[in-house]
Amino acid sequence: ASTATRRAPLRRARPQRAAPTAAIREVPMPALSSTMTEGKIVSWLVAEGDELGKGDAIVVVESDKADMDVEVFYDGILAAVLVEEGETAPVGAPIGVLAETEAEVEEAKAKYA
Repeated sequence: ASTATRRAPLRRARPQRAAPTAAIREVPMPALSSTMTEGKIVSWLVAEGDELGKGDAIVVVESDKADMDVEVFYDGILAAVLVEEGETAPVGAPIGVLAETEAEVEEAKAKYA
């Protein structure tokens, strides 16, 4: 048996799946303390449509201990505010939506309307 060039059996090319887009991201109510179960939105520091950078403070949340600024973890555009000032939300619930591009802002607004 020759060990010279053996060809691998031909395989059909599988269609490439697009990577899941993370272009629209929810901003969750953070747990600001170990005992916090819900938070109250004191004030939004940005408005819908504002461009944001990773680390920008976007909202002030009142926890059971103190009021704290909450930062975003991604660059993007604030597409929608889901929890208004004065309202509360459980830890982990979406309070806002971030979109990567202008085109995705409308998609995010429609999805969360």
